[in-house]
Amino acid sequence: MSTAIAPPAPPKLLTYEAYMAEETDKRRYDITDGEKIPMPAATRAHQKIQLNLAILFRLCEKVSGAGETITAPCDVLIRRAPLRTRQPDVMFISSHRLALNPAPDDPAPMTAAPEIVVEIISGSETTHRFNEKIEDYCQVDVQECWKILPETQTVEVLRLSRTGVTHMRIYSMGETVQSLTFSDLTVAVEAIFAA
Repeated sequence: MSTAIAPPAPPKLLTYEAYMAEETDKRRYDITDGEKIPMPAATRAHQKIQLNLAILFRLCEKVSGAGETITAPCDVLIRRAPLRTRQPDVMFISSHRLALNPAPDDPAPMTAAPEIVVEIISGSETTHRFNEKIEDYCQVDVQECWKILPETQTVEVLRLSRTGVTHMRIYSMGETVQSLTFSDLTVAVEAIFAA
């Protein structure tokens, strides 16, 4: 007599309330339909680019007063049920949208999305995974994504909207990236990849 093996139980999906009740561990996760997807640890090269961008965005923030720079890990809420969040490497959010979010000391995800997100493409990033992130950003009114490609030392600027994505321009060494959303936000490509 053969014994049927029961299939494994499906994983318990994380709810927004359960996520808020968890102790924070400061690791980077995307949450996709209630499932925590750990992100690979960032390399030192990745961290250097992220830090450079944060400093450059912060300089613009100080000069223009247009908004605030935020770095990962910081959740952007895509939807509550099933729970879906993203953690861009760097974000720039206007003062108006920032005021719609939880207080700075509140660990809750950002409910008003930033206008600009930056994704630094690592070796483990697949086209499919990147495209899923972009689709999510479009749903929550992110207006622009800077896709940083360390291998080619280029920056591609994408215009995002609820109707889709427009590939605007690729910037290379010797050029200056111009934000589509904030006229005062310009960054030299060399500064992004500076050692």
